[in-house]
Amino acid sequence: MAQKRRLEKILDWLQVHHEINAEDIITQFNVSRDTARRDLVKLEEEGKILRVKGGAVLASQSTALSPYRDRGMPRYKEEIARKAAAYVREHDHIFFDTSTTVELTARLMANKEITAVTNSIDIFQILSERDGYITYLTGGKFNKFHRNFTSFHTAGEVTKYKTDVLFLGACGLGMEGLTSPDEGEAYVKKSMIQSAKKVILLADHTKFNKEFLHQVCDLSQIDLIITDQTPPKQMEQKLRSLHIELMVTEKERGR
Repeated sequence: MAQKRRLEKILDWLQVHHEINAEDIITQFNVSRDTARRDLVKLEEEGKILRVKGGAVLASQSTALSPYRDRGMPRYKEEIARKAAAYVREHDHIFFDTSTTVELTARLMANKEITAVTNSIDIFQILSERDGYITYLTGGKFNKFHRNFTSFHTAGEVTKYKTDVLFLGACGLGMEGLTSPDEGEAYVKKSMIQSAKKVILLADHTKFNKEFLHQVCDLSQIDLIITDQTPPKQMEQKLRSLHIELMVTEKERGR
């Protein structure tokens, strides 16, 4: 199949499924990984998609306020990101974890003079194009699927920085804390938490009561959770007992 036709099919897929990754392209069109990558690069260059953690989504051709809805990104993630962006202060030193909601936060921040550190090349690209930003990208083993660095080396790199704030993404959030399915990612998140004065967890409702193999941190190590829905009652009670601040965008919207 010619590339032009394949790109049309990829866009058709995105209209239905909202997100696609290299594995989908390889399977659906029987092409190599390099070809799948070139297809995504071509579509991004044409402004038709935006590559995010885990693959690619449709890009908006309309206003700056709606791209994530138009490309299949849930509205509730944008609301979480907007609240998170409001916590950025002039001259802050900030860690940006790899996460679609954290990436949205980086996009939605007002221009301020900050120093940023991230292990995500997508977030690094966003921040490095902003005036007044000093941006650092950690090294280590590169994960092609998530487009970030996650390894013991990366965790060591993270400890070289001390920041005011960490915007942390969530894989699974349970009564025992935050967990991840990937060992390297868990170690990097741990290092970020230890190196930040304030930990802000961005966790939508789909992350509640999920547990994975690798422990990232206890609930007590989180200062603020920004989410779209009130957590299950037992978890909400535990967060309150630990004096963890909870911001629920669903409630904020209703005010």
